[in-house]
Amino acid sequence: MTTLEDPATEVDAVGVHERRRVIGTSQLRKEDDRLLRGDGRFTDDVDPARVLYMAVARCPYPHARIVRVDASAAAALDGVEHVLTPADIRRDTEPLTVLRPVPGAPQLPYYALAQDVATHEGQPVVSVVASSRHVAEDALELLDISYEPLPHVVDVLAALEPDAPVLHPSVLDSNLLAANSDGSGDPDARFAEADVVVEGRFRINRVTALPMETRGVVAEWRPGARELTVHCSSQVPHLIRKQLAETLRLHESDVRAVASDVGGGFGLKLGVFPEDVLACLHAIALRRPVKWSEDRAEHFRGSTHARESVHDYRIAADSTGRILAMTNVYATDIGGWNSPFGSAQLSSVVFNGPYKISDGYTERRVTLTNKTPVGAYRGYGQPEVNFAYERLMDQLARRLELDPVELRARNMVTPRDMPWKNPVGAVYDSGDYERCLRMAADAVDWAGHRAAGRTPRPDGRLVGIGFASFVERTGYASSRFLAKRGSVFGAHESVTLRANRSGGIDVYTGVSTMGQSSETAFAQVVADVVGTDYDAVRVHAGDTGASPLNTGAFASRTMIAAAGALRSAAEQLAAKTRRIAAWQLEAPVDEMEVAGSVVRVRADHSRALPLAAVYTTAITGQGMPPEEEPGLEATAHFEPPDAAYSFGTAAAQVAVDPLTGEFDIERFVLVHDGGTVVNPTIVEGQVRGGLAQGFGAALTEELRYDPETGQLVNGSMVDYFVPTAADLPHVELLHTAVPSPVTPFGVRGVGEAGTIPPGAAVANAVCDALADHGVELSALPITPEAIWSALAGRSSGGGDPELTPTTTDLPDGGVEY
Repeated sequence: MTTLEDPATEVDAVGVHERRRVIGTSQLRKEDDRLLRGDGRFTDDVDPARVLYMAVARCPYPHARIVRVDASAAAALDGVEHVLTPADIRRDTEPLTVLRPVPGAPQLPYYALAQDVATHEGQPVVSVVASSRHVAEDALELLDISYEPLPHVVDVLAALEPDAPVLHPSVLDSNLLAANSDGSGDPDARFAEADVVVEGRFRINRVTALPMETRGVVAEWRPGARELTVHCSSQVPHLIRKQLAETLRLHESDVRAVASDVGGGFGLKLGVFPEDVLACLHAIALRRPVKWSEDRAEHFRGSTHARESVHDYRIAADSTGRILAMTNVYATDIGGWNSPFGSAQLSSVVFNGPYKISDGYTERRVTLTNKTPVGAYRGYGQPEVNFAYERLMDQLARRLELDPVELRARNMVTPRDMPWKNPVGAVYDSGDYERCLRMAADAVDWAGHRAAGRTPRPDGRLVGIGFASFVERTGYASSRFLAKRGSVFGAHESVTLRANRSGGIDVYTGVSTMGQSSETAFAQVVADVVGTDYDAVRVHAGDTGASPLNTGAFASRTMIAAAGALRSAAEQLAAKTRRIAAWQLEAPVDEMEVAGSVVRVRADHSRALPLAAVYTTAITGQGMPPEEEPGLEATAHFEPPDAAYSFGTAAAQVAVDPLTGEFDIERFVLVHDGGTVVNPTIVEGQVRGGLAQGFGAALTEELRYDPETGQLVNGSMVDYFVPTAADLPHVELLHTAVPSPVTPFGVRGVGEAGTIPPGAAVANAVCDALADHGVELSALPITPEAIWSALAGRSSGGGDPELTPTTTDLPDGGVEY
């Protein structure tokens, strides 16, 4: 792994002191000790006294009218304490709110239990609380629910047809929830004058994030204190608090959300789900704690899905390979409802990838189908569109008989161009895209592969190499960006730092710990800025009752936003520490420094005070300088001025059997830039974790619905093929480190990059190997069956009409990305 040169030492102006830096070093993870010992506190580990257990009855049909609900027999079962029906929910709650609305979309009245009509298999209809989960599940069998099945549609393009059954006829006259367009220049003119146009329809598969810990909630109501405490497996506890208060008709001060340890989120655990509301209602009614833990069958049907979309993409170029224009009109499947984070928008934001164009257009059509709602998932639109434009880049190279590496390099945004604004307004802050491309090509010996030709190996297999270059938006471009989209959360992050009598610093943050190592990275920043020992910093995460208001952990934004707040608070705390020590030592403040466990005079280390003593002075207020107030803590907020764009290139080498379509990934190289690296080991782990999910979506995972019955046919771990460690190819990681000018310390987000390029890189490698056979892959996942069908000339697509740009004005995705 290539990282920054070691920034470990810093020499002061007089050269008498070297201070060991913490940022840029691989400190041991603070989370690991408790997690490896099995001492983590996940939602299912919360087991309060007198707890009751919830089970949920779900609609078995993709689309059905709820004719009658009789819960009397279930309520009479011994051990059953409470039952909620659709009528109870309509009376006692508001519809679930949307955190990031789709511009131009009407509000859909999404309640915690289906009202009148259920729009997907697995939608909650009745909830039961009993003395045990077993009794609650038995009670579900006693429910008498009558359904009237309605016509359904589970294909995203079929759902847009005029004769498709409309899911929400009281709000919409079709299944198009909304359409948004963005772009600039005159793409039509550029296509008219182009020497070559390549285009294609690219189908992206439906997948799920599949965190190790499924969703769960423990709700406890204290009527005397009028406090609802909700332990939840969530990435956004402060937003959970907000949504629960709104839905339950409570004041926000009545609700405390706690997300201690979260066993993976990946975007799936953003916002309130129906079961969260149900558990709270039961707890309030019974005045006893209520617990629900999602089983895996429920997870496949009740937790949000992701990715599914169809992209009609076009690229215009001149005869030298210079790209003139790019357009993408795509339909994204949102399922039966608009979930809290809804349809992915980043397919529009980075639709052109790393390529410099002035003329471009993108249009998103958010489409309702009778399937589980879609939400955020690692990458959130970026893997989907990357597959489309990178497949076409290779097709363009073949049409023009150009080297695909040189074609990419010729069209990339260069360091001299930056900051550069793409046709939809996204500002690429800095980077060297071509360097990553060249490093990847050299790593797989692209020149040697080109020279060798496509001679079969003795076993008949053909070797191919494919590339996928990308940019990744990390973080948000300030609250301006969010406000123009109606988002109800901010772009900033907030932290509180508090010194303690032991000489340590406690950090309080609303960011949940979910595997992204935020405890470790936060502690490194604080230790580095203050000058104290890394082990002296303790991070307390995920409790809205102890942390300042914040946004949460998603969109690769945590470190970008939190680093600024951490730096500001740490500087305030360190400055006051130096002032107190200077007064006690009778030394100038500007000659003081914090070094490990002491604060000392920089030029005379014998004149020093233990940090524990200085902190105790501040906490007690005894022995303070006259002008200083007691206490030693700081709360800071930071909003980045713009988003930071990570970037990179992946190269895959495959060996394909041209008779059967079977293939092996023999090498996979990813060159990635995440800006300044806070902890190299964490960055490596984040990128490798993203790649694992990227390979799953590219090669093996797909949630399939039967078009005749509307049923999910592979909703279990038996036949949803998530890859294991043994299934993943060996990955070689290389990193560059171009600091971002728009973030503290120059960091960029790294959590999602690995999900973006695997599909395109592997597909391009397969098509390179089979170029003489004319194979062009246009759908995910990439399977031997799909390759065999392409070799046999069997189309994977239907006769659906082309998605052409809308001629009338549409709401745009918002100004300023």
